[in-house]
Amino acid sequence: MEFGKIEGLEVGRILQSRREMKTLGYHTPIQAGIWGASKTGACSIVLSEGYEDDIDEIDYIKYTGHGGRDPRSPKQIADQEFTVGNKGLQISCDYNLPVRVWRGFQTKYGPEKGYRYDGVYHVREYERVIGVSGFYICRFHLVSEESYEKIIDKIDSSIKDDAEPPERVPTKGSRIKRDYSLPDKIKSKYSNKCQICGVKLKTPSGDIAIGAHIKGLGKPHEGPDKLFNMVCLCPNHHAQFDAFSFYIEPENLEIKCLEGFEGKKIKIKHKINRKYFAYHKKIFNDKNSNTQKQSVTVE
Repeated sequence: MEFGKIEGLEVGRILQSRREMKTLGYHTPIQAGIWGASKTGACSIVLSEGYEDDIDEIDYIKYTGHGGRDPRSPKQIADQEFTVGNKGLQISCDYNLPVRVWRGFQTKYGPEKGYRYDGVYHVREYERVIGVSGFYICRFHLVSEESYEKIIDKIDSSIKDDAEPPERVPTKGSRIKRDYSLPDKIKSKYSNKCQICGVKLKTPSGDIAIGAHIKGLGKPHEGPDKLFNMVCLCPNHHAQFDAFSFYIEPENLEIKCLEGFEGKKIKIKHKINRKYFAYHKKIFNDKNSNTQKQSVTVE
């Protein structure tokens, strides 16, 4: 897999089929919307028939991951998990890997025929939330490297005649208003070191850390996008924290139920509203209570 821009592939280029995309090496899966792997990340996605929870504003995409969709409709009929392609997009977010985006003729802002390359985006946030049909979905927030105006300038002539590009203001509130400077602020405050383990992950392209929300932004959590609701974590502890594998005791900031760190206190250099740790702890307890109930067998 090749990440980022590909020499000779310009924004606005249209290919006639998924098979042609595969042959040229731009997106090799014939059916899957995500080209990626759980260990290396995802390098491209294709917007096609879509899921009922998807939102497309051209320079911003709220993208539903793979799995659990009714093959006869956009409706969700089963829960999604962070596995395979979904895990790949999660890795792309954690490591800030670029993701190429293609829009198919089936989408509102796609071409009349074929599949159009619309440039490089970055996954700014992901979450596992309950979708409109009541099932858990893996949702990804992608933002283009280019401005809305620049993208429209390159693709406007190929957008379907009956699809007007979306108005920029005002929106109807379905999109969470994000401050994308906050993750950089929280990471800078801790010098890209994890508040749990103190590790700074170094790579040739720079240090890796994640500005994670304690109380998730999307439904059903509806947490605030503020520094006092954030911590700086390494990718491993971010994944475990989001999965409610451990929690932080709100009263004394001790780490609980995490092997190797039990009873240790997290490092704090910024103001945190501890009620969000209390919320996270409650979800942890609820999930573990349900797990214990399910493990009980009747003899």
